[in-house]
This record gives sequence, structure tokens and C-alpha cells, in this order.
Amino acid sequence: MKSVSKTSVWSKAIHSSADPQRAQKFFDLLAEINPASQVWKSNSAAQLKILASLFSGSQALGNLLVAHPGWLDCIAIERLEFPRREQGLRAEVNDWLEPLLESKNYSGALSRLREFKQREMLRIAARDLARLGNVSEITRDISDVADVCLGAVLEICSRQFTARFGEPWQRDANGNWRRTEFCILGMGKLGGQELNYSSDVDVLFVYSDEGNVFKEPPAKNKTPRAVMANHSFFNRLAEAFIAEVSRMAPEGMLFRIDLRLRPEGDSGPLCRSSGSYENYYAQWGQTWERMMLLKARGIAGSRNLAGEFLEMIQPFRYPRSIGGDALQEIRAMKNRIEHEVLQAGGLERNVKLGRGGIREIEFIAQSQQLLRGGKLPFLQGSQTLPTLEKLAQYNLLPESEARALASAYCFLRDVEHRLQMDENLQTHTIPESASARERLAKLMGFKTFREFDAARRAHSDEVRNIFDKTLGAEKTGAARETFPREFNGAESEWKKILAEHSFRDPEKGLAVLREFVEGPGYIHVSPRTIELARKLLTNFFAHCPNSKTGLAAEKNQVLSDPDRVVTRLDNFITAYGARAVLFELWNSNPGIFELLLLLFDRSEFLAELAIRTPDLVDDLVTSGRLRRQKSAAETLRDLRHGIADADQKLWLRRYHQAELMRIGLRDILGLADPEQYLAELSALADACLQYAVEIATRKHKFKSPPFVVIGLGKLGGAEIDYGSDLDIIFVADANAGNLRKTQRVAVDVMDLLSSRTEMGLVFHTDARLRPDGEKGLLVNTLGAYEEYYRQRAQLWEIQSLTRTRPIAGDLQLGEKFQQLAAGLTNFKNPDEPPAAFSRDWKEKIHAMRMRIEKERTQSGKDELAIKTGKGGLVDAEFIAQTLCLENGWNHANTMRALEHGRETGALPDAEKLIQSYRQLRRVEGILRRWSYEGETVLPDEPEPFYRVSVRCGFSSPREFRVTLAAWRKNIREVYNKVFST
Repeated sequence: MKSVSKTSVWSKAIHSSADPQRAQKFFDLLAEINPASQVWKSNSAAQLKILASLFSGSQALGNLLVAHPGWLDCIAIERLEFPRREQGLRAEVNDWLEPLLESKNYSGALSRLREFKQREMLRIAARDLARLGNVSEITRDISDVADVCLGAVLEICSRQFTARFGEPWQRDANGNWRRTEFCILGMGKLGGQELNYSSDVDVLFVYSDEGNVFKEPPAKNKTPRAVMANHSFFNRLAEAFIAEVSRMAPEGMLFRIDLRLRPEGDSGPLCRSSGSYENYYAQWGQTWERMMLLKARGIAGSRNLAGEFLEMIQPFRYPRSIGGDALQEIRAMKNRIEHEVLQAGGLERNVKLGRGGIREIEFIAQSQQLLRGGKLPFLQGSQTLPTLEKLAQYNLLPESEARALASAYCFLRDVEHRLQMDENLQTHTIPESASARERLAKLMGFKTFREFDAARRAHSDEVRNIFDKTLGAEKTGAARETFPREFNGAESEWKKILAEHSFRDPEKGLAVLREFVEGPGYIHVSPRTIELARKLLTNFFAHCPNSKTGLAAEKNQVLSDPDRVVTRLDNFITAYGARAVLFELWNSNPGIFELLLLLFDRSEFLAELAIRTPDLVDDLVTSGRLRRQKSAAETLRDLRHGIADADQKLWLRRYHQAELMRIGLRDILGLADPEQYLAELSALADACLQYAVEIATRKHKFKSPPFVVIGLGKLGGAEIDYGSDLDIIFVADANAGNLRKTQRVAVDVMDLLSSRTEMGLVFHTDARLRPDGEKGLLVNTLGAYEEYYRQRAQLWEIQSLTRTRPIAGDLQLGEKFQQLAAGLTNFKNPDEPPAAFSRDWKEKIHAMRMRIEKERTQSGKDELAIKTGKGGLVDAEFIAQTLCLENGWNHANTMRALEHGRETGALPDAEKLIQSYRQLRRVEGILRRWSYEGETVLPDEPEPFYRVSVRCGFSSPREFRVTLAAWRKNIREVYNKVFST
């Protein structure tokens, strides 16, 4: 071989390499040890250049070739042209692994596996140094080798354990035994298929569920003696796996294992069940763990279990929303790395962790995935370069910045590889010795270290600029909190703060707030969750009236009863269960938290509903449905989705509750004014009635509805409020036939809506306004109604016909009823007036109003009776109905009738009346919204009256009383003019 060593081809390859002296040494050694290699015989310039690059770039790999000279042909140029695929690697290993396992030659299998790994790393490094593969190909190739090796070790260990102890089993939900599955998840660079030559492999061990290990398979009615619990079995299996993977053997070591990313780090168990991981991340998961899980990938064991695990953690690692402080946390992580991890002087030389290094590029990509990946699935992925590409593609990062980051990433990973492959050391730091630096520069394709360093600094500067722009500069100080950091020892200070923020019982409030922050005591709350709770407290206090500073939220956002609100918050958290997840949600989306504060303060009824179904509010907010105003037709379409449900009462009540919450939240947030929410509640009532008629009609096998449902009162006027009854009558055609059968349909309609179940009722239906009241037929013909109204009805019953509307069923028949009602209520030009009509009808209606005021208003409580008292809502309603009778108008809606009076000039001081009525009706809605009862009387006690004042937007009860009196005075003045009293 001496003659070959002197050829110009060989000499040129050596002298053009980064380290000619080292290259010459290894060429000479291998030429002596393996003179018959095809590499020498080919005398190919390209092949010899590959060898020279390899020898110059890695002392460790040169020594490996000297130890295994037969591997020289494995790096022949034709074998390096393309990367190997995982399938080919796995097939090669399986060819010899299975026979060795069958013969139980486990040590032989592990020895051969280590040799396989060393040989493949030699091949990959040769491709890399010869520039036959880019960064993505090289890191994927290394990761594929790791996957195959780790999978093989798990198989070897599993075979030994099951042979010795038996197999692990678990019971499913039906009590049947199933084999317990186990998998290993790769994290970090292993999970992202971005491994280095000397990377640790970050892993998590997961098994499907708790159970026991048996020598014999268990049966449903026969359970053999358990050898050990599943947890013990898989912990021991993991220990064996770690030992074999990290063992230093004559053939070399496979990989260093890093387990610090598991829950609770070094102090946590090696293995957990899938459910245990779910509970941990829900209660304890922190921002860094979300980022870590972005790269999670099943690399060995059960593919099914790995897939289930990834699906389970999907909402945690890709949350639908996350707080803006997540960026600050990521920035803080990087600052800690720079200040604590890097040794003095290493900040500028560490290409991974230093300023403008690889970690900053990864943090930029992962921070955007964390913030946006839950809503933008195309951002979900475990690799850095494809993520940067997607960020640019969808204009989430300027294309120039994405290109700069990708270019820097490839450059710095190249540097990292050349640093690590020389001595197979886990280093990321540019050496200090001049010779080593010059060799590194040449390996990177630069003539001098100065040129290389200038290029590296340019990349790092660009990365740091984008990092600062994306994650923000480090904050020098945190915002000062207005309350103590701790509860112990600061009880008196806390009570003072609570008293200043309008707590009625500071001592009890302190106990609830302490539990809010620190947890109920029987569970351990993570520091992260406690910190999130403290931030929420700041938001909470901002909505409380402050007697010391006078500062609070806007009037419509001030809490009227902080004591009750914190109690409701505590109940809600208990019902929700996952405290950490909930606090993350509230901090990332403060609007949801503030909405719940207002909900718990503004409506006892809706608060109870939210606590029973804690996901309902979150779903309404995130789905965007709060922004929609729904018509009766849209609501009916939604209801019909449940037409096939076996329990129609349950379906109706579930849907009704969800819609009540949607409408109530729109009202509380001011997304719907009082007239809009009344219209929406009326549309909900219309749709529920129509749906109930359809269900009952089908049940009794009618081809079409046998009647029309006419709405009266608030329903007729489309003014349904919280807790309103539905006043209805059932009108059949003259050809209805068997009215008894038709009445059974009507009974079922009312039962569907009004019968009380464990989920309450939908609407209370009231049919007592029919002819002859409860003594009359529930369903009667149109002719019978006409005869009654013309001959026997009293004046108040004719007055009630001014507020009728066909709601459901036979709407053509409903139009005929409306024509009848229009004729009966036209007192201006009555063709055939009803018997109740008289020339002094107006005086009689006034007398009726005065009787209501006297009989339905408690003595001495007129000021509180906003409906029946002097200048109350009934005044305005009687004005509207009288105008309709007097002028022959058909306006069932009170506000529309008053507005028509203003437009025609028939209503004196119309604007004063309309504005005062609108405000008074808003107060009624606030009262009704609280309890979902027909409340129309203000509370007598000072404290409840104060709370109503705040809910109505007033800063003091006195201001509320004065304004309320003015509205009612306006209404009564107009009433007196209309009735000329």
C-alpha cells in the first residue's frame, strides 16, 4: 500500500482536509490493517476525500474504524449517496434479533445492537462531513437509528421480564381482563427527530392502567395469584431498560438516558399510568412542560397507547388559549439558562444555550405553537424547521425572519455536530485553543476562524434580535401587588383589605380566598397554580367597590356582593375539578374569568346552572355563540337535531338551559339590550312551543297539528322575561272532530314544557286565560271562542286580546283568530262590538288599573312595587293597550304600541314615557334575572337594596331611589293625561 499512499489522489485528499496530519495518520493505519478494502482499490478522489474529511473531523470515529477495519467498506461512496430509512434499519435489525431472542441469547443481542449503532453513526458522520446530507437528513438519520435501537432494547428487556414474572393485566370498564400496554415516548430532540451525535435521549415511560402481573392469563371468573402490581413491574422494566441503554460495554454505549422531563423530575416515579399523567398535567402542568410535550412522540412499545397518550395531552400542550405571561415565562427560562447554566465566559461561545443560539430559535418556534397551535392545527408539529416554514406561510412570522432563523438553525446545528463528533463529547462550546478553532472553521468550509466567527456572530445577532422582538425584553421588575404575598401572619391585613373592598364578612371571605389561592388543604397545589391564583385575585379586587380609594371597575362591572361571588367561585372550582387547568384558562383569557364574576354577581339562577355544568360558559365564549342573536326559526332548527332522542323532556331541558345561559350572558355583558334579550327569550319560547307541538302531534299520529297555539300577555307581545309564564290558549278548527283526542295532544304539549324533572322545567305554561278559565275546555273551536268573546267575555278579557299572537301549530288558523281579535279590539270603529263594550270602557279600564294598584301593592310599599305601584310598569302597559283599543291598532308588543303612539301623535309626552318605561323594564329584568322568578318588587332590607342598586349601575341606593322615583313620576304623568284623570 505504500505505492498507493504516495499517489497524487491520496495526497491531494489529505492536504485539502481540515487536519492533514490526523488524516495522514489514519490513512496509514488503515492501509496497513485492511489493505484489501475496495476503498483503496478504487483510488477514487471522491471516496478518498470522504475518508480525509472523516479522519479530520473525528478522532473518535477514526479510532472506531481502526478498531473495526472491516467497516471501511460500509462508508464506500455508493453507500453514502442517500440516507437510510427507518424501515430498512429496522428490517436489518429484526433479521438477526429475532433468532437471538428465540435462543434467549440476550447478551449477544445487546452486543450486536451496540455494534450496529456504532457502525451506523460512522456512516452518518461520513455523509455529514462529506456534505452529502443536509441538517434535516442527518438529524433524522440519527433519530431513526435511536428509534430502532431503543425499540430493540425494550423488546429484549420485555422478553426477559415476561418470561420471569408473567404478563401485566388490567380490567376494563366492563370488568373484562385486558393485557396492559406499555410504551416509551421520546421527548426533546429525540421526539422531534432532531438528535445530535452526542445527544441524551429524553424519554417518558407510560403504561395504560393499574392492575396486576400474572403467570397465567386471568379469566373473568378466575383470577390467579398476582405476582406484583403493574406499577412495580413497569418500574422494574424501565430500570432494566435504562441500565442496558446507558451501559458502557466493550462495543460502546448506546445512549445516555435523561429522565428529568418526567413529572416531578428526579423525585417522581419512573413510570406512570396514562391516567396519572393526565391528572398531573391537569393539576400541576407548567409552561415548560407544555413546551416539552410539543415534541412528544411514541418511539417504542405500543403504538396504540402512544397515540392515546398524545391525544390525551393534546389540550394541554396545544391549549385553545393561554395567557400572554407564557411569553414572559419562556423568556425567564432563557434568562435562567444564560445566568445559571452557562459557565463564565461561555455565553458567547455556546452555540446551543448562548446568546442567539439554537435554543432561542427553538423557543421562538415553540412559543408560537403554544400560543396559536390550539386554534391553528397546521402549526402543530414536533420539528423546528417545518414549524418556521409554517409560521412564514401563514404570515405569523415575516418570511425574511423565518428564512434567517432557518439559516441560522442549520448553521449552528452544523457547528454543534462538528464539535461533538470529534471526541464524541456532549459539548456545544466553541473551543478556546487556536488550532482547534482553525480546524473547526475549515470543517465548516471557511478558510480562517475569523471568517467563520464573523458568520456565526451574524447569525447569532439576527436570532437574538428576532427572539427579543418575539418574546420581549426581560422585565426588570414585577408589578406591585396590593395585597400580602402570604396569608399566614397577615390575617389582620387581609381582613382590612376585604373590608375596604365591600366584604360584609371579612373573616369568612378570608377563609374562602385562602382556599382559592392555596387549595382546600386535602390536595397539594403547585407553586405555578398558586401564582396564577394570585394574579386572578388582582383581577377580582379590581371589580370590587373600594371604600378607601373609590376605585373599581366601570359601573356596569362593579360587583354588588363580593362575599357571594367568592363563595360561588369556590363552588365552581370544586365542580370543575381541574384547578390548574381552570386557572390557566382564566389567566390566558381574563374575559372568561371576569364574565364568571359578573355572572355569579348578577344571577343566582344562572350561577347555579354554571356550577352544575361548568364547561357551559367556556364553550359559549370560545365557540363565539355569545355574539349571535338567534331567531325562533334558528332555534327550532337546533331543537330538531334532538328529534330522535328517546327522552324528549331531557333534551328540551338541556337545550333550554344552554340557551338561557347564552341569552343571560349576552344580557349581562351588554351584548344585547333589554329589548333584544326579551326578543331572544321570546324566540326561545316560540321555538320550544313549536317543537313540543311537533313532538306531541307525531306521538298521537296526527298528520298535522290539530290546533293553533295562541300566545297572550308577554308571550303574545314577544316580551318574555326571565321566569315568565307562557300564557296560551289552544284553538281548533270547526272541523276538528274529536276534541277529546285533540285535548290529549294539548296536555302533552304542556307536560313536555311544564312538568318538573330533576333538570327543572322548560317554561311554565298557563292556559287559564281561555274561556271560562280552568272550567272551560282546554281546546275549543274558533267558533266557540268567537261566541264567548262576543257574548260573555268581560272587558279585561277583550283587553287581553290586544296582546295575542299565533305561536305554533296551524298558523293559517292562527291568522283567522288574529282577524277575529282585531275586530273585537277595534273600539274606534266597531262593526260588531262585543257585549263587554260600553261608551265608558276607558273609565272602566282606569278603574281596573286603580284596583290593581290598591290590591296588589302592599300597604306602605308603593316605592318598591315597580310593576303594580303608582307609575309602575302596569301603567305603561295599560296605556299601550288602551291606545290599541281606542285607535284600532294591532300592536301586541308594548314598546311597539307606545312608539306607534309617538309616531302618530296619539301619545302625549311620548318620549318621556318611552324612556322611563324602558329603564323601569330594565330594572325588572335585573330583578328577574337574579332568581328566575317573577320578581317585580324591590327588596325592603338595606343590604339587598344596595346590591340591586349596584346591579342596576348606580353608585348608591339613594341615587337609585331618586332616579327610580323620577321614572315612575314620568310614567304616571303620561298615564293621567291618557286617561284624563
